[in-house]
Order: sequence, then C-alpha cells, then structure tokens
Amino acid sequence: MDAGVLSGQLLQAVAAVLAIANPVGSAPLFLLFVEGLSRAEKRQAAGLASFAVLAILGASALLGPSLLALFGLQIASFQAAGGLVIALMGLEMLRGEPTRIHSEAPGNEDPQDRILIPFAMPLVAGPGAITTVITLAVTQSRGRVPLEALVASIVTAFVLWLMLLLVIAQEHLITPRIRRLFTRFMGLILLAIGFQLGLRGVKSFFMS
Repeated sequence: MDAGVLSGQLLQAVAAVLAIANPVGSAPLFLLFVEGLSRAEKRQAAGLASFAVLAILGASALLGPSLLALFGLQIASFQAAGGLVIALMGLEMLRGEPTRIHSEAPGNEDPQDRILIPFAMPLVAGPGAITTVITLAVTQSRGRVPLEALVASIVTAFVLWLMLLLVIAQEHLITPRIRRLFTRFMGLILLAIGFQLGLRGVKSFFMS
C-alpha cells in the first residue's frame, strides 16, 4: 500500500477516535470526580484515567470483535446501556447535585473507582469510541495487527493526559459559584449525550 494512503488512513483514524472520545471536552469533568483529593493524588488519578482509556480502547481494537461474537452481543446494546448510565448521571448534575457516583464518602468507595467508572468508561472510552475503534480494527487492519486503531487509541490517551494535567494546574481559577454553574451545564450536556447514544443504540438494534 502507498505510504501516502497509509498515512492518510492513520490520520483519519486518529481524528475519528479523538472526535468521538472528546478528551478536550471531557477533561473539565475530571475535576468533579477528584474533588477532595490532593494535587499529587489528582495527578496520579490523571495518569490512571489516561492509562485506563488506553487499555479499554486498545483491548477493544485487539479483542472487541471476537468478544462481541463470543457473548453474542451487539454493539448497539452496549451503546444503549452506556447512554443510559451517562443520562442518569447528567440528570443528577442538572439538578445541581453531585452524582452519587462521585459524591460517596471515600470510606465507602475506593476513589480510583470513580476515575475508572464512569469517567474513563463510558465518558471518554464510551460506546461511540469503542465502536469506532472496533470498526477501524475490522476495516483497516492489515494482517493481525490493527495498527490504525492502536495508534488512535494511544494518541487519544496521551491527549487526555495532557488535558487533565492542564485543568488540574488551572483549578484555582474555578470558584464555587463557577463550579455549581458548570455542574448544571455539564449535566445538561451529559443528559443530551446519554440520550443520543442510547437512542442511537436502540435504533441500530431494531434496524439490524
């Protein structure tokens, strides 16, 4: 295959996964999940979240098609379930309340759990991103290695890590009032995203 065609496909794959995962837009939400942690712990959580996203997307590229076939699952079902999780969390935030997922007392939940679920998945490495990575792995892989899907996963995780470090460094600019307004606004956004993902999954399920 021509090198120019290969590089073009690679850029398209990276752009597609970045657009769907949206690490830039998801980064401010990270502050809601790490509230109460020290600066050092927040940096560690940023690394954990980025590694989790890389692991989820990388595993989806390598194993996704086989696992879905093994369990007899459709991507549409996963998409609908992930959309429901996001919508429920957005509804709580829209009411001006921290979600139960990230407001439980540290003694009742490992803080790392809040970073893995729902931030890393399904907020960043959600049904849309996983579907995109699996599609790239199926359609663009040469041989047994889905190169484009793996590179796109690595770039997405790296961009997420950079953005999380940036929002942690600028956290002092966010006042309590801004935080409350931001929580409600992002709740509306998450509610819309959740409904869109869920309805798209339901539509795909019945049309398949």
